[in-house]
Amino acid sequence: MPESAKRTVFISHAGPDSAYALMIAGGLEKCGIHARVDQVEVKAGTNIVMWMNAAVAESDYVLLLLSPSSLGRYWVEMEWSSALMKEADLRRTFVITCVLPGLEDDAIPALLRNRAYIDFRTDQEAPLLQLISRLKDDELIRRDLGRYPVPAPASMQGRVSKAYAGSPSDLEVVVHSNRFGRSFKLCAPESATPSYLMGMLRDELNLKFSNVDPAIGVELSYTYYLKHNGEAITLNTTLRDAGVRSGDRLELWIRVTLRDLIEDKDVGEKVLHDLYMITFDHAGPILKARNKAFSSAEIANIASKFFAHVDK
Repeated sequence: MPESAKRTVFISHAGPDSAYALMIAGGLEKCGIHARVDQVEVKAGTNIVMWMNAAVAESDYVLLLLSPSSLGRYWVEMEWSSALMKEADLRRTFVITCVLPGLEDDAIPALLRNRAYIDFRTDQEAPLLQLISRLKDDELIRRDLGRYPVPAPASMQGRVSKAYAGSPSDLEVVVHSNRFGRSFKLCAPESATPSYLMGMLRDELNLKFSNVDPAIGVELSYTYYLKHNGEAITLNTTLRDAGVRSGDRLELWIRVTLRDLIEDKDVGEKVLHDLYMITFDHAGPILKARNKAFSSAEIANIASKFFAHVDK
């Protein structure tokens, strides 16, 4: 693979943790992932600030090594603060936290505490393989779906954990929507149902069951469902019974149905009056503004404005 095509990871760490940084960098390089480390790249006379800014800007991820040595280090805090700002712009995971020996969970900085981390405190080989697998999986998703997944928001993940407390066999799945170009990586037990997961996605993305467009006198209704391996999953089955395994992808689909409120006068007059105080006596402008054909493309175009808040 050409150097320019490699995924690039910038390893942010304190000087005393250089041995860990170089060990991780070596493991990544063997698997085709380019690692940027200051011990390798920074030479005498290098402008550290410019190098750091370039490393963060040009990398696909920042790997933050947290240890007792890194806490309170000015340059490390500068690096991960800058990386978190880029993460907000990217709207995906950009900072991956690794916890090194000697650091307790309650010492992790507050801004990083709610993140899942790679734990190097008791082993080196297993967490390194976990990190490599994570980066490779994300790259496959980016190749297939067009962008990297984002971790499910902590509120969403917390609701799953609470609803299925005590349920064994957590699965890590990616829920993707072609319509919104969004992918969430979520841990859920095998006993979770697609109905429950979709409810959370609807809450998180603020998706409605229906909308009315008073300008042309139509009502749009939405049916949401999940597909696995190209087949729709029964809403109240379990992920286990649907054959979902850890690492699988679920696709969120939306079926849009249009009701013509002008043609369906009994329903339409009440809907338009109750919501917008519009009566059929004043429907002339609506009739002029609408296209009675309502093709699939036109229905999708009408619906798009009601999903604009998700597309941003």
